[in-house]
Amino acid sequence: MNTYRDYFPTKAYKIAEKRLGSLLGAERNRLDCLAEGLGRKSAIGPDNLLQQLPCIIQFTQDYHKAFDIYLKAVIPQQPRPIQCRPACGNCCHHYPMSVEPFELIYVYQQLRSRPDLISVMEACQMRSGLFERFYEERLKAGASEDDAEDEALHDFFSAWHSCPFSNKVGDCTIYPIRSVSCRMYFSETEPKYCTPEFLQTDKNDSYIVYLPDNVEEAVFGISEHYEALQLPESFFGGLLALNGYEGMLDS
Repeated sequence: MNTYRDYFPTKAYKIAEKRLGSLLGAERNRLDCLAEGLGRKSAIGPDNLLQQLPCIIQFTQDYHKAFDIYLKAVIPQQPRPIQCRPACGNCCHHYPMSVEPFELIYVYQQLRSRPDLISVMEACQMRSGLFERFYEERLKAGASEDDAEDEALHDFFSAWHSCPFSNKVGDCTIYPIRSVSCRMYFSETEPKYCTPEFLQTDKNDSYIVYLPDNVEEAVFGISEHYEALQLPESFFGGLLALNGYEGMLDS
């Protein structure tokens, strides 16, 4: 899998980068002031999660919109056209990592009204447990923590368990609220090559669209304000952790 960080600074790119920077800077300042007023390091904690929920949801929606505009500015610079298609869903067999805490909160809040919330949490539990088992097995085999995580991610993909939010035909049922980790993943090769047997071969050319370094730093600074919630960065593990705060999400 390739990663792309350097893009030609077109007018569309500059506008998109500025919009992201302005949005993230304002939110970082808001959270810094909130934490200072509370006399602590982290602005968001179990004690004020409900109170801050409207702001978290609005910010995440704005962040996703700004990121989508950024994608429109950089994707045309890719060497080959994207081959991702509706109802493919092959990439939805990965184990999503690096999901920001505010995104987890946003998604979980939207899930709470679903009648199948319990079964969704059970599906998340199964996938989270499977990944942890793969990770522990790799550690026992002598891999470093970083290598064990990378290998466990491949093991999970090879196990071929689709995302709980992917329906039978391969469409994402939470597509409008999906995290940036999902939004940034693309392929320039046929869907038939986005499978475990081809993932680490020349036939597969998938890639991740990264944010500019200054924007990534701003996202990191915002996410630090959620440390008190102790949310895992994995998508399924993070949703499970939020389920433990269920009683704190009701007004």
